[in-house]
Amino acid sequence: MTIFRPREEERVRELLADLERPVELLLALGPEETPLAGARDIDFSGEARRLVDEFAALAPQVTARIEQEPPGFERFPAISIRPDGEDVGVRYHGLPWGFELSSLVGGIREAGRVESSLEPESIEALLALDRPVTVDVFVTPT
Repeated sequence: MTIFRPREEERVRELLADLERPVELLLALGPEETPLAGARDIDFSGEARRLVDEFAALAPQVTARIEQEPPGFERFPAISIRPDGEDVGVRYHGLPWGFELSSLVGGIREAGRVESSLEPESIEALLALDRPVTVDVFVTPT
């Protein structure tokens, strides 16, 4: 059973058709947790697996790899977006669903670019940093 309806599937194909380099989606599975009350017993790891497999099936430049508790992951499930298979630290924790799915698609598109879409001024500011910086972005439709 596919995740996307035919119209959505076609849109995902279009959005990922122009990737300039391969992108690997590493799905890190971890210990199964008891679903929160009201979560309708969703199998988050199972749904995340279906999602990365579907992206790989829809875009020739996208591959999916699934590992149980790989090193460097603390929360599960997590999807590591890896340009050319390289871990550059971009991760999506949890299950991207509904409106949140567009953030994952955007991450895949950016990882598939050879040149960054950042403005030159932003790249210059980032290069001027004198220590490693971690940026956490929280996505919610609300």
